[in-house]
Amino acid sequence: MSRKLSEQEKYQNRLMRDDRQDEKARIAEKSLDDRCYEILQILREVPEYSEVKYNSKYFAKHFKTSEPTIFRLIEKMRGMDLLKKKLVNGSYAINPDFEEFFYSEETKKNLALVASLRGLLQQYKGTPLFDSVTKLIYFLLPAVAKKDSLLSSGRVVVSPQMEFDINIRNWDKVYQALQKNQKIKFRYKKSYTNNDVQRIVWPYQLILENGTVYLWAYSEYADFILMYDLNFMADISVLNETFTLPDNFDINNYSGGGRLGAFAGDKVEKFKIRFTGYAKEWIKNHKWADDQTFVEDEDSTTITFSSSQFEKVFESMLCWGRQAEPLAPARLVKRWKEEILAMAEKVK
Repeated sequence: MSRKLSEQEKYQNRLMRDDRQDEKARIAEKSLDDRCYEILQILREVPEYSEVKYNSKYFAKHFKTSEPTIFRLIEKMRGMDLLKKKLVNGSYAINPDFEEFFYSEETKKNLALVASLRGLLQQYKGTPLFDSVTKLIYFLLPAVAKKDSLLSSGRVVVSPQMEFDINIRNWDKVYQALQKNQKIKFRYKKSYTNNDVQRIVWPYQLILENGTVYLWAYSEYADFILMYDLNFMADISVLNETFTLPDNFDINNYSGGGRLGAFAGDKVEKFKIRFTGYAKEWIKNHKWADDQTFVEDEDSTTITFSSSQFEKVFESMLCWGRQAEPLAPARLVKRWKEEILAMAEKVK
């Protein structure tokens, strides 16, 4: 007859168990490769046909590798209690006990919050950024990969957005250079540029906006910080030359306080725009610039702010049609009038 464990012994066993799980987590973080993350993701899905089994043959064909390679990946994941020890109806299966055993209630709440952010990141679907966050979630909380309502039901999302069509090879090369502060060389294929000229730039940031990825970089060719559309960059090569990243590299330091997206001009201006109709209430709840102020009367709200984002201000103002009237600077008023007259001509 076995001896009943004392409370102290139970406590010691629990600590030892926790230590083992902590060690497994550290091993997982260091040793799981991309295929392991993808296996977790696939095991969450229901096969399109009932006869499909998520077994070694399936994954060997999926990854275009050998079954022994798959066996090694599966054993590694089983060793960390990520997968059940035996097949379930002919398929590998995520271990449902892992999450309960490994994570405290507070940790599970925090990870569920991280998982919900994937819904908010839907606007970046199709980008390596989105794929990386998804991979992180599947590693942090395997149960999420199996049955997470936040991911599958889309209860925390953004509205439909323009989809990104990214040249992944360009992304990978530029991202590699970003990580090591290495210069890159390329040709720029925009219609208004000389396509034969090679640029050498210091890559500062990748910026995602409205379905487009931009590179914010210092150009040795122009001796200026410029923005490049990633998809129009050709023949990219990462050079063995490094650069020192300046303290003020962030594009936010070049927008003059403006908050209207991926644009930075070389001149900070004071803007003043009068809004009427529905826009007069809407504008009060949105931030166009850091220093914005409002003046209200019965019929309108007038916003005054500083920004170097002239083109973005002009574009955002036009979206409101007759409900927006520019008052300053003079060149904004002039540009607005020219645009309206040009549109009126098209109506005629």
